[in-house]
Parts: sequence; C-alpha cells; structure tokens
Amino acid sequence: MLYLNQLEHPMVPYLHNAENGGAPEGKNNAATAACGPCSLCMVVENMTFAKLTLTECLRVSCEIGANHHMGTDLSMLGPVIAERYGMTYENTNDMDKVIKCLETGGQVIANSGGDREGYVGLLTHGGHYVVVVSHDNGEVCILDPSLKEGKYEEEGRKGRARVIYPFVYTSVEELKMDCSNRDPGFHLFKRKK
Repeated sequence: MLYLNQLEHPMVPYLHNAENGGAPEGKNNAATAACGPCSLCMVVENMTFAKLTLTECLRVSCEIGANHHMGTDLSMLGPVIAERYGMTYENTNDMDKVIKCLETGGQVIANSGGDREGYVGLLTHGGHYVVVVSHDNGEVCILDPSLKEGKYEEEGRKGRARVIYPFVYTSVEELKMDCSNRDPGFHLFKRKK
C-alpha cells in the first residue's frame, strides 16, 4: 500500500491561494500545502494500481483552478482525478455513507478542520486532508500525509489515536468530530463497476 508523506517534499513547489495573491512565504510547497494531492495519489495507487505522481497531481490542481484558495479544493480536483482513473466520486457529511463506502471497497479522503473553541483537533490544528482506508468495528484506519513522530502524543491528542506506522487508528466518532466543521467533510472514491 502506498504511503506518501508531504513533509518529505519541501522542495516541490505548489503555487496555491492563487486567487488571493499566492501562498505566504514558506508555505508555497508540497510539504506545507499538498495534503490533498498526496491523499489523491495514495487513493489512486491503492485503489487502481495506476500511478499518479505528486508533481502530476499538483499540475492538474493548478490547471483546473483547484489551487485558487489556501491548499487544494478537493471538491474540484477529486472528480477530475476520479474520472481519469476509473473511479466514482461523491462528497458528503454523512458518516453512514463514509462507512458504507469503506465497507464496500472504497476509500475516503477526510477533510479535518482542526482546533476550535473547546476542541483540540486530532488530525490537525488547522485544515488537513487524510485518507481513510478501512473501517472495522467502530475504528477507522488512516494514512496521514503529515505523520511525524510525536504528532499524536501532543497535549489534547494523546490517547485519542494509536499509530502503527504508517497507519493511524482512531474511532469513527473522533473522525466525525474532527471533520464536523468542514463542508464537505468527506470525499468518497470507489472503483467504477
């Protein structure tokens, strides 16, 4: 199974926030802003066995304008990549649809919103995309494109997830809460029949 960590790609440029004058200094690269494209690369290879390189995914994002705001708009880029690689795409906030997608062989990119008043974000302190690869008995398995040592041991996160590199395991409820301030919270991918 492909695992792609965006933190390993600080020298790969990613010109996002194009509509608003560009990314801030130091934030215009894959390491700081390409969690969505990294997640798509993982979904493509892990579901179709085709290869979508990070540089190609970033190129397509810029070509279709999914880079016009901070990071990547997966509601724009997701359907384009899905169509090119023989997958279906749907977005939702419905956790039952997320679980059904996972249990029928699909994968999900979750859109985590991070910290907010009274809540410490599990997957991020800001905004972040991760790949949800499976569900079993109320627990989800995640590939986090910004996984680093100690991330899930921080104050407020400790005990809410467990890591068996490169996989992160947490409850469905934790994932739901982490994405509850995003719309859409989840991007669903399945192989076309």
